[in-house]
Amino acid sequence: MIRDFYFDRTLVICFLILIILGVIFVFSATSVPSLINNKDPYYYLKREILWSAVSILFMFALYLIPIDFLKKISYPLVLITIFLLIAVLIIPAEISGTSVKRWLDLGIARFQPSELAKLSTVFFLAYYIHRKKSNPDFFKSWNSLLIAFSIPSIIIFLILIQPHKGAAVFIAVLTFSIIFSSGFSWKKVMVFPALFFPLFVFFVISSEYAEKRIQAMINPVENRTGISYQVFQSILSFVKGGLTGEGIGGGTQKLKYLPEIHTDYIFALIGEELGFLGAVFVILVFLLILYRGLKISLNLEDTFSQVLGIGITYMIVIQAFFHMAVNTSLFPPTGFTLPFISYGGSSLLIMSAAAGILLRLSKEPKQTIYRREVA
Repeated sequence: MIRDFYFDRTLVICFLILIILGVIFVFSATSVPSLINNKDPYYYLKREILWSAVSILFMFALYLIPIDFLKKISYPLVLITIFLLIAVLIIPAEISGTSVKRWLDLGIARFQPSELAKLSTVFFLAYYIHRKKSNPDFFKSWNSLLIAFSIPSIIIFLILIQPHKGAAVFIAVLTFSIIFSSGFSWKKVMVFPALFFPLFVFFVISSEYAEKRIQAMINPVENRTGISYQVFQSILSFVKGGLTGEGIGGGTQKLKYLPEIHTDYIFALIGEELGFLGAVFVILVFLLILYRGLKISLNLEDTFSQVLGIGITYMIVIQAFFHMAVNTSLFPPTGFTLPFISYGGSSLLIMSAAAGILLRLSKEPKQTIYRREVA
């Protein structure tokens, strides 16, 4: 039975904490550098507050949408996403006089279709598995797996053309994680990463850009004045922060030392200003989202809701840990925002929509029927 106006309070608290931290640290990251450059120190703060307010409303709006309606829009959402990914290649946004094929210019704001692609991938897999699961051979069929990987592969290909390799890798990992968790034969599922790993190695070897990113991760100190500059400065942020940090607003890495600190390296700023304890607190919030999200999803009676909830949980948490891995040199430097915290309207809006859907799922009928097929 659906409970009226019920939602998981723990999840709501976690999402609101992250959004509040986003407002605080976007202001901390941008105010002084803006003053130094004779710009409005409140410019990013005002935009972040506006996006946060819109995103909270969007989260609530998605919470109110019935799951049956979400089922109906699953495939159309994928088609819209593919259309937008093609459109951005044809009519890219102009940013500082340069055409950037990651963004669409909507007039009042710019939108990044690759962010929508993450949520669309989850919707496609949830609805596809929901529709086909009644077939007794579905989870053991090679054909089922090929179809499950097909649409995400098209999305990944279109994102690679932009190019946005970080988003493409993320969607590949997200797709694999959902499919692996959804009852398919794990032996068959593992064939796909085994096949694609040599292609990934070839890509790294043949791409000078990718090779430099790998080198930046492996030897951040040795190459700190060159390709590892950002990675080294990010690590230095955590070193400066120590156990308790230098205080909110007291960090110095944002003063032209660490570029893109309000987006791709905001976790490093948290480490510098709140220290090891602050960084661990943020990690624990995301781990709590992982725990609550999976617990809610695994207890739902509807397959679509189960896979959708698991996919959304993975989407939020995997991106968070990718961002943290880049900031701590555990992953090659590339563009991963920290969900709900990093500056960026597209990311915040899509993540808030995902959060609203997860909160909606927390009020859906419960019944533990999610099982893995043994093959």
